[in-house]
Amino acid sequence: MIKLKALTAYLIDRRLVEPEQLDSWTDQVNLELIWKPDVDGMHMGDMRYIATIALERFADHPGRLMALVGSWLETNDQARDELPGAKFEITMLDNDLADVDITLEFVEPQYLAEDPAGEIEAFGKLWSFVPFDLWVAQHGEVSSHGRP
Repeated sequence: MIKLKALTAYLIDRRLVEPEQLDSWTDQVNLELIWKPDVDGMHMGDMRYIATIALERFADHPGRLMALVGSWLETNDQARDELPGAKFEITMLDNDLADVDITLEFVEPQYLAEDPAGEIEAFGKLWSFVPFDLWVAQHGEVSSHGRP
């Protein structure tokens, strides 16, 4: 659930609400088994889950929140063609404050590496689980027609 953890940290860093007013969790975690050899081992399957991020007493502009979530997804989870868009459930508490629940679906690959001391047995070999790292760009450059 690396993507949910990274998106949650990103939103906390944006100070939309106090950190104790932002929570996240997963529901409906499923594993689609693939068992496909890969360069670095075995693509065992894809974990698919529903993620919820809840902001309490949100007082900022909803468009800013939507833009932040959308830009994070565009930058960090570009293979979302088959996944539904983010859903924003907004419950107004008064004229200035709202509770917001953001619901997203994520898919994360699960990999195994061949390991003689591994604990996972498949295809007559022993394997170890290899955590998938979500690469988040810290710096970037945009160029047009080969020019910066």
